[in-house]
Amino acid sequence: MNFSLEESPLARTDLTRDKISKWVEGQRRGENIDLDVYGKPSDKQLKELENVRKLSKELQDNLHDLENSVRIADVENQAMNPTAPILDSSEEHEFVSANQLDDYYAQEDQVDAREAEKQRLTKGKASKTDIQRFYKDQCVFLTGGTGFLGKVLIEKLLRSCGDLDTIYVLVRPKKGKDPTSRIRDMLDDFIFQRALEENPKGIYKVIPIVGDMELPGIGISDEDRKLLISRVTIIINSAATVKFDEKLSISTAINVKGTVEVIKLAKECRNLKAITHVSTAYSNTHLKYIEEKIYEPPMTVEALEAIAQLDDNLIESILPTLLGKRPNTYCLTKAVAEEAVRIHASGMPVCIIRPSIVISTYEEPVRGWTDSVYGPTGLVIGIGTGVLRTMYMDVNKVADMVPVDLTVNAIIASTYHTANNFKENQTSDIPVYNFVSGAQNPITWGQFIEFNRKYGIETPTMKAVWYYGLNPTNTYYLFRFYNFFLHYLPALLIDMYCALTGKRRAMLKFYSKVTKLANILFYFSTQDWRFEDAGARRLWARTARADRAVFPFALADMSWDYMAETFILGLRVYLVKDDLSTLPEARKKWNRLFYLHQLVKITTYSLVIYLVYLLVTRIFSFIMG
Repeated sequence: MNFSLEESPLARTDLTRDKISKWVEGQRRGENIDLDVYGKPSDKQLKELENVRKLSKELQDNLHDLENSVRIADVENQAMNPTAPILDSSEEHEFVSANQLDDYYAQEDQVDAREAEKQRLTKGKASKTDIQRFYKDQCVFLTGGTGFLGKVLIEKLLRSCGDLDTIYVLVRPKKGKDPTSRIRDMLDDFIFQRALEENPKGIYKVIPIVGDMELPGIGISDEDRKLLISRVTIIINSAATVKFDEKLSISTAINVKGTVEVIKLAKECRNLKAITHVSTAYSNTHLKYIEEKIYEPPMTVEALEAIAQLDDNLIESILPTLLGKRPNTYCLTKAVAEEAVRIHASGMPVCIIRPSIVISTYEEPVRGWTDSVYGPTGLVIGIGTGVLRTMYMDVNKVADMVPVDLTVNAIIASTYHTANNFKENQTSDIPVYNFVSGAQNPITWGQFIEFNRKYGIETPTMKAVWYYGLNPTNTYYLFRFYNFFLHYLPALLIDMYCALTGKRRAMLKFYSKVTKLANILFYFSTQDWRFEDAGARRLWARTARADRAVFPFALADMSWDYMAETFILGLRVYLVKDDLSTLPEARKKWNRLFYLHQLVKITTYSLVIYLVYLLVTRIFSFIMG
């Protein structure tokens, strides 16, 4: 080991030079020298060190007291100063007066009080509201109770009208399950968890009635009919086939004949208070402005029933003529069903409510719940999984949609008002409520897609097959061009690869279904309608403040951004069945798909540029040659 005195910083001071020299010399000789290099401090040095420590502590205490004084003075100044600023989320903070401050805090107190009142009312800790008192001890007969809207309606009645007597639900056997098993399985669904927690006995109030809307007398037995006649006080007819391309015979049987049979049953009910018929805002799409009234039907109820008895092949051949300006059998039969209500329910306590496109829950019982793949829901799933790459739509047209929980509240409220306002032998027009968002709170298809892109990219699904990339167009031939290159051609290549590797070919068949679903939406995604909703607004205006807290349905107050936050998550969890625990892994997969998507785009653009270059070169050579 080489010890050099010059390399040590201790050799540079007179105090330590001699001592460090002796220590180095001893190390060379292998001697262990115990050497105090610096020596012991003197009493004077120790006293000076103690004085420095005391001074340092005193300075720190003074600094701490000074900081506290400044902070307290600043707080007192803001509290007493009449021009103290109120901080908000804006970039520029406005200085306001003391009176404005009082108003601001008073408004905050009102908001907090309203929220506390809502919590108190909705959790059963307050006296019952008008609507809740009305439904107390009532027996409700519900058709369509196992459908999307029907489930949410049953859940809301059990949770917020827990004092009602019974909910009779028309149910048919399906897929090997009897009606009782179907109801039991339905009540085990996640959507009923909150209702059964708040009203554990509610499960015993839901009673299945075996029947079928397609059958004469809606398929119920004589015994059940007698039961309903003697007990039912409220009827809500929400049953309908919502398949837009359903056969006319089936659509007529359920939507029209079924409605007539429900009204016949209602006429026999001894204690009937109200009937609510759930129609659709799109029952009169041949008009551009749709009022809240029953329009002249395209044909009589009897004529449609007679046509529905014909051979299906014959009906298909004349269907375009039958539809006229209406797009499908759903809209046609719902229009005739309204005429059936007008004719057969005249003089009865009846109303018609017309919701537009019903989508997932806005807030209750949980945000974003749905079990329906129809309409915009299927569209968004296709976009979010990377399957749907193009769509024929006008992004500037209004997408008229309503959340299912607000729709259910409107149905409950309209039933209550119908019963309260009906007078014996009443001959006035049947109340019609257009429950639509476009009149008060419109959103375009472009805005709807952008909201879903914004939140969908943050919460991708493990079942995505490609990265997001929708190309909407309102030019039909451009859509056909996109459809060939973005749907048909990739599906063809994938199926060819599967054929060569011995795997099952499914992509072409799958895309034919996707295209079929998209074709159904074309009519609604390329045009819009104006709706009168004065009746629906009056319905809300007449609803008491306490009822508004328990049964909110003011579409003007809803936020589409708030709706979109959980719309995608709801589809991911409840329809795609992709648990949120997979989100971290899904994001990794999403990132991989993103880079693969960019690579394919660059490769495709490069290939196109190269082919154009070759084509231009050949043309130029031909001209010059």
